[in-house]
Amino acid sequence: MMVLLTGAAGFIGSHVARALVDRGDEVIAPLRPGSARDRLADLSGRMRIANVALDDHQQLDRLLNDCRPDVMIHLAWYARPVDYLVSPANVQSLATTVALVERVLASGCPKVVGVGTCLEYAASDALRRESDPTDPVSLYASCKLAAWLVTRALGAQHGAEMVWARLFHVHGPGEDPTRLIPSVVRALAAGRPFDVSPGLQVRDHLHVADLAAAIVTLVEPGITGVVNVCRGVPVTLRDVLLTVAELVGRPDLLRFGARAYNPGEVMFLAGDTTRLRATGWAPRFADLRSSLADVVAEHVHAARG
Repeated sequence: MMVLLTGAAGFIGSHVARALVDRGDEVIAPLRPGSARDRLADLSGRMRIANVALDDHQQLDRLLNDCRPDVMIHLAWYARPVDYLVSPANVQSLATTVALVERVLASGCPKVVGVGTCLEYAASDALRRESDPTDPVSLYASCKLAAWLVTRALGAQHGAEMVWARLFHVHGPGEDPTRLIPSVVRALAAGRPFDVSPGLQVRDHLHVADLAAAIVTLVEPGITGVVNVCRGVPVTLRDVLLTVAELVGRPDLLRFGARAYNPGEVMFLAGDTTRLRATGWAPRFADLRSSLADVVAEHVHAARG
C-alpha cells in the first residue's frame, strides 16, 4: 500500500512510519525543508522523504500526481507542549489540514485517516464512546473537531473513506523532554524533588508503539468514522507517576499536592475501545509498568549522561 504520511518527523509520526515500513507498506513523507528528522534516522533508505511543505500547493500537487497514494495518514499539527492547547497556531493547522485534505481527495486518494483528540469530548465520568457528545473547551480541541467535521464532509463529496482517530494519553521513546512524564523522570533521576497535584485525575495511557499500530490498523478498507485510540483502562495520574518514580528508584521525591489542579482540570478522561478492538488490534504491552519502562530508561540515561 502506498501511504502518504504527514508529520512523520514527530513523536507519534515517527512511530507510525516505523510501523508502516515494518509491515511492508511504501511510505512517502512530505516534510518542510530544514525540519529536524533525527527521529527517522533508523528509517533511512526504507521510506521516501519529500522536501515539500504542506502549504506549498504547487509542490504538493506534483507530489500527489507522482505518488498517487492509496491512503493518507495526517498527523501534522502544531504540538509545542508549552502552549499547544491555546496557541493561535492551531487555527493555521486547521486551515492547512482542510486545504491538504481537499487536494488529496481531488487527486483521487480513496481514504484519509486524520488524528483528533480525546479533548473533543464533553465532560463525563464514564468511558468516552465515539457516539458521545462533543464539547471542546480549548482552542486546540475546537480546531481538531472542526477539522473532522469539515474533512468528513469533503470525504463524502468525493466518495472517500474518512477515519478520525481520537487519541488519548501517550508515552514512549522520542517523547518531548518537556512533557510531564519525561520531566518527572529527569528530575527524579537527577535527585530533584518534583511537585505535582494530588494526582487523582483519571487518564488512559498507551505506549506510542501500540498507538502507532492502532493508527496503521485504521488504514484498512471498510473502517470509517471516529475511533478511540487508547488502552481502555482508566488509571489515576498518581498511579502513573508512582510507577514512573518506582522505575527510577526515587518515589520519595514525588511531592503530591504541592501544586493545585489546573483551572478547569478534567478529572476523568478515558475511552471505550470496543470499535478499535473490533479491528483485531490489541496492545503489545501487557500493563502500565512494562509500557513505561523504556521511556523511563531513555530519560534516565539522558539525565545521568
